Amino acid sequence: MKLAKNGIPVSVKLRTKISQDNHHQSFLHESMGQAVRVGENWYIRYEENGEEQQPITVMIKLTSEGSIHLTRNGIQKTKLIFHPKLVTQSNYQTPYRIMVLTNQTHQLSVHFAEEPLSGKVDIYYELFSGEENSIGKYQLHLEFKEI
Repeated sequence: MKLAKNGIPVSVKLRTKISQDNHHQSFLHESMGQAVRVGENWYIRYEENGEEQQPITVMIKLTSEGSIHLTRNGIQKTKLIFHPKLVTQSNYQTPYRIMVLTNQTHQLSVHFAEEPLSGKVDIYYELFSGEENSIGKYQLHLEFKEI
């Protein structure tokens, strides 16, 4: 991951819970990353190991209007926009095809402090393929703090 010159080093902890057809999975990712302020928005960037140990660059944008953008770039690419009052669509790109996903954010909370830089983001959402086919329900809990 290329680091920005004005970036602030942060520790990142991301907990994900997925519920799909009565199957439940939980994941925990901890790593070092970087926070960068661009205009009124903050970006948190870090890397995860993907399939076959290919790196996945993850960027979380905290917008000034209260929405969250989650971008994952690796073998598979996606960008999800979370806003509690909007249903959004995005593309999920695999090496084989592109799927259109619909995201319904059920709950979103952000706690953010600049001095020292730290934050917590909780997102509860559901993804759909097509009009009404639920892919699953998801919970994301992100914590980051300046190192």
